[in-house]
Amino acid sequence: MPAVFIYFRSCIKLKGCILKSVKTVIFDLDGTLHHTEIALVPAIQMAMEDLGYEPAAPASINALYGEPLEVFCRKLLECNDEICLKFRNGIRRYQKITLPERGKLYPGTREMLSDLKEMGFSLVVCSNAGLSYIELVTGSLGIADMFSLLEGRDGTPSKTRRVGSIMSRTGSSFTVMVGDRYHDIEAAAENSIPSIGCLYGYGKPSEMHKADYTACKPAEIVDIIKKLLTELQPLP
Repeated sequence: MPAVFIYFRSCIKLKGCILKSVKTVIFDLDGTLHHTEIALVPAIQMAMEDLGYEPAAPASINALYGEPLEVFCRKLLECNDEICLKFRNGIRRYQKITLPERGKLYPGTREMLSDLKEMGFSLVVCSNAGLSYIELVTGSLGIADMFSLLEGRDGTPSKTRRVGSIMSRTGSSFTVMVGDRYHDIEAAAENSIPSIGCLYGYGKPSEMHKADYTACKPAEIVDIIKKLLTELQPLP
């Protein structure tokens, strides 16, 4: 039996005009668009070395993408607040070097975003990272101008609340959430919108079990959204 979703229809009045049928795709960033480990593993390892720690194995670091930096501190260092602050600052310092030099999108991501823009979608990033990191990544990778909104964790930890806020602010009548971690799937479900789980990202396969659709590569996201447009109609 197909899933049933409730889409929020709203109109935005602007100088006597009514803009309708806003379509939005909300993307997570790391593990969804950004092939994070290429630039972030060396940045994190160097920040650990600066503090006298043995650099963590890439697999241990990769398992944490999608979590806030406080979780990185707790899992990798098991340190006090002072050391955690130094670690976070070290990561931020090094990623400003590694992202422009090494940062990569997943293959096909740029084309996927361009196709969705051509289909009339407004594209948004909603990440558990801070806004400064999102701006650094999207700017370094040359995709910042493809997004109408970049939404970080700053001030509102809950991704569910941030996704709901984005839907309200954009006035979207058709919204899809795309991500690779359980936060993304939960945020979609709790806002009654469909989710696309990215199997190529950093989430465990079990995290994607509750996703409404799954994609093995970025190009498949376009096909899934086209299917949604034809099969799932907004409520009148």
